[in-house]
Amino acid sequence: MIPLDPESVDILEKLGAEFELKFGRKPGPDDPVFFDPNSDTPQPMDPRKLTDDLSFAMVRAGIRPAPVYAFQKTGLMVTEENEVNLLPEDLAAWNAAIDEFERIQKGEQQ
Repeated sequence: MIPLDPESVDILEKLGAEFELKFGRKPGPDDPVFFDPNSDTPQPMDPRKLTDDLSFAMVRAGIRPAPVYAFQKTGLMVTEENEVNLLPEDLAAWNAAIDEFERIQKGEQQ
């Protein structure tokens, strides 16, 4: 189990409240955390749409482009606080994506 920081707990609580408002009940253990708000029944959000929505939110929040690119490539959101919990191969993939972004920005070949 990975401990959550207060901000993550708050986000999950808000998602639970949105679920309850949409479907008239609290989410159960088999319900998706990120659900399709346009569905009449609890369905997982399309992964591509979720990635796009989260990327958009990251940009609006002022997150630098390199981490947004790395998130899009790896599906990970790495911070100083959570990087110690990552598998070495996941952290390597994240760092490779950051490096790739920087090479692209410099106009270098991949």
